[in-house]
Formats: sequence, structure tokens, C-alpha cells
Amino acid sequence: MPTKQPTTKMRTEPRTEPRTEPRSAVPVSTGIGLAFEWFLELPVPVVLLVLWVAGVVFFGACALLTYVGTSALVEMVAGAF
Repeated sequence: MPTKQPTTKMRTEPRTEPRTEPRSAVPVSTGIGLAFEWFLELPVPVVLLVLWVAGVVFFGACALLTYVGTSALVEMVAGAF
């Protein structure tokens, strides 16, 4: 059984696409990666202290939001009676 030949014409002229200039700026993700790499190269006690303080701040913020949300909920429910 013979195969059917394509009916579309092939382009013979080269495509002319606009050329873009290469970026000279460093992407943000690379900058953050370099900053994190620099941070991890600090002495171990400094890294652990900074991570501990950041964890305490994050935990405190979560506890505060939980407390505010719970008190607002209790006040709404208690106000209904």
C-alpha cells in the first residue's frame, strides 16, 4: 500500500527571528543562592544562633496568631449566649 506524501510546502528561506541580547544581570535566585551559601560558610555557632532566633520568632508569631484567633472565636461564641 503506497504512503501518502505530505501536501504542505517546506520553507526554503531561513527564519528571521528577533535576536535578544544576553542578560548581564544575575537572576534573583542565583543571588539568593549565593547569599545563603555565604551565610552557611559563617562559623557554626553564628549559623545556629541565627536559625534558632528565626525559629523562635516564627514560633512566637504562630502562637500569637493562634491566641488572637482563639480569643476572637471564644468571644464570638460567648457573645452569642
